[in-house]
Amino acid sequence: MKGGFIVTPKRYLEQIQVLETKIDLKRDQIIEERTRAQSCTTAMSERVQTSPCSDSLANIITRICDFEKDMANMINELIDLKQDSISKIDKMNNPDYVRILMLRYFKGYSLMQIANEMNYSYSHIKRKHGWALEEFKRYMNDGPQ
Repeated sequence: MKGGFIVTPKRYLEQIQVLETKIDLKRDQIIEERTRAQSCTTAMSERVQTSPCSDSLANIITRICDFEKDMANMINELIDLKQDSISKIDKMNNPDYVRILMLRYFKGYSLMQIANEMNYSYSHIKRKHGWALEEFKRYMNDGPQ
């Protein structure tokens, strides 16, 4: 249980992709702020009066530091989540289930892409994906060893 509700295996594994997306967005924010900082320092060094920096350099640097700290925390959370997920997947016995979960949640493949990769029909992969999640569920909360 997390936050008062039960996390399904699918939602648990989807957190990997959610965190990866959040990290990418945070990286984009850092790049934007660094670009803003560079334009401010250029304007200051050239003393260009026509393009003043609308934000102080100190504020920009503070935001960059905050964003980098947030990103580092998310990266650590992602590493922990991936390690925990892999340790659970490693306990699974069916190699097709392992492959489906790894391709879906670690590589971001769609079920159709997995079907093509594994030479199965989409409907068969959809069923196997459901079965793989059921097996994964057995290992959530430190299930069978």
